[in-house]
Amino acid sequence: MGNCPFCDRIDRNHVDWESPSGVVSFEPLNPVTPGHRLFLPIEHAIHPDGGATADAMAEAELWGGKCREDFNLITSAGPAATQTVLHIHIHYVPRRPDDGLHLPWTGQRQIA
Repeated sequence: MGNCPFCDRIDRNHVDWESPSGVVSFEPLNPVTPGHRLFLPIEHAIHPDGGATADAMAEAELWGGKCREDFNLITSAGPAATQTVLHIHIHYVPRRPDDGLHLPWTGQRQIA
């Protein structure tokens, strides 16, 4: 799909894992913690698509269950929500005590 870096990576077969449901996974270019992975549908989808997004989320959740560690599953839809690659994807981010990673809303002022 056009200039999508994720589609390019899929086309070049630079993925670590593929599920029967059409979801792939690989490490992002700049992982924020050791074990950080992306889960995304093979088919290009810019906005949440119930089936493709649900499949990617389910695979990320299964991965986390197998890893037996604390984790965040994070997704963003649209530039205002911090989505930088316009191909729906789920971040699986392993968490450890004192890992130093602060989520985007940490430290922001409270809404009255």
